[in-house]
Amino acid sequence: MTGSARNERRGGLGRSLFEMALVVISVLLALTVDNWRDDQQKATLTTSVLGALAQELAANRAAIDEALPFQDRSSQAFRDALERYEATKEFVFPEEARSRSAAVRFSSAAYESAVIAQVLPRIKVDTLLKLSRVYAEQDAYADLQRNYASATLQVDFADGARYFRLLSNEYAQLAEAERRIAPLIDAAREAVAQELAPIQR
Repeated sequence: MTGSARNERRGGLGRSLFEMALVVISVLLALTVDNWRDDQQKATLTTSVLGALAQELAANRAAIDEALPFQDRSSQAFRDALERYEATKEFVFPEEARSRSAAVRFSSAAYESAVIAQVLPRIKVDTLLKLSRVYAEQDAYADLQRNYASATLQVDFADGARYFRLLSNEYAQLAEAERRIAPLIDAAREAVAQELAPIQR
């Protein structure tokens, strides 16, 4: 093999290696850009979900603040109605309890969206634990409400004492649950706000 043929072969091999290296670099660059774009989209989605969670927690907290005085007044009103019924056998439904529904309707749409969007793994563990606790307690609250609704439907109105006692207990237990949930919401709101703070700067 002559020197020029050997040089030509080396040149062809070098060109092929160079072209292969360009292809590999191009693929790696495309993957990097794609990963970066995907990461940016997930970061935007996480920010959006955190914002929705902050609003939902604030709304749920406001609902507790509005409901608690009503629950306390209604529980007392049903205790008074029970005393009146036991003394006179007169069934008088308290006017106090007619003004609104018995319980808070907690929203969980933002949390459910976060689960579906699979952004929870991008949230700090401490924040995630606080959120999980809030929504678990809110689910327990809804169960309590359903149980009382079922029990109330089964009460014979001829047994006024049992009816008034049941309603008084319902309002008292709902208020107790709301008082337990309120600080959990406050802690979760603070954790979400800390997650959002660096993003919003």
